[in-house]
Amino acid sequence: MGRKKIFGLVFFLLALSAVFGFSRFAKTEKQDISVQKSQGSVENVQGQPVVVTQVAPLASDIVEPEKVISSAVPIFMYHYIRAYSNPADPIGENLSVSPQKFEEQLSWLKRNNYATVFSGYFKNPKAVAAKPIILTFDDGYQDAYDSAFSLLQKYQMTGMFYLIVNKIGTPGYLTWEEILEMQKAGMMFGSHTLTHSDLRNLSPVNLEKEIKESREILTQKLGQEVTDFCYPSGKYSDTVLAEVKKDKYQTAVTTNSGISSLKDDPFLLKRLRIVEKTNVEAILGK
Repeated sequence: MGRKKIFGLVFFLLALSAVFGFSRFAKTEKQDISVQKSQGSVENVQGQPVVVTQVAPLASDIVEPEKVISSAVPIFMYHYIRAYSNPADPIGENLSVSPQKFEEQLSWLKRNNYATVFSGYFKNPKAVAAKPIILTFDDGYQDAYDSAFSLLQKYQMTGMFYLIVNKIGTPGYLTWEEILEMQKAGMMFGSHTLTHSDLRNLSPVNLEKEIKESREILTQKLGQEVTDFCYPSGKYSDTVLAEVKKDKYQTAVTTNSGISSLKDDPFLLKRLRIVEKTNVEAILGK
């Protein structure tokens, strides 16, 4: 064989080997790449990093929760938030919910997409992306600040506190300083009269005083118009109802049991009494 033919054959074989080797390397490299999804990185079998570009979702791809106006709004009724057990005081026991149980209830509401609103929702309903609920606290006891307030903040919820005005600052009840601190944090306050008397038995003069003067004092102290009322012990009459409507109130809650609706009289709102043994899921469902 001539020298030129030999050199040509050798060159052909070297070229063929180079092409075959590159093809095999590329195939192996493709198969050996492993994607570490949990770390957002990509490496080949030799541990050499391969850059991966992650594309953020477009703003138009993010679906916002639909906001709706709910016609049914449950109103929870609390009194004391305290751990209390006294067989000699069954009424006090029945009016008490322990902080631990109260937190469990707030946690359930949060997990099941409930959001707190105020009583004004019944006069000016607004669309919300969650299920609305109102948490009310009657009488203005000290534990409203000591226990309820911090737990409401923890779960980013608010409360409506109905105050017996002449009890403010007395032993066992909220002080004005505490009330103003709670108001600054987003809590709302309404009138529970001056003295928590049975309004049905009062003279026209005293009836007007209990309803009107309590609102005026709260409005002056809080620096904003107070428009929500709570009947003492849930007791009212046609005369009482007319007196409340005559003043500047916009809503009033009773102790009548049930879930309130936008179709209801805003001055006769029903509530759900919450006690230590209340199963929130059972009364609200999911």
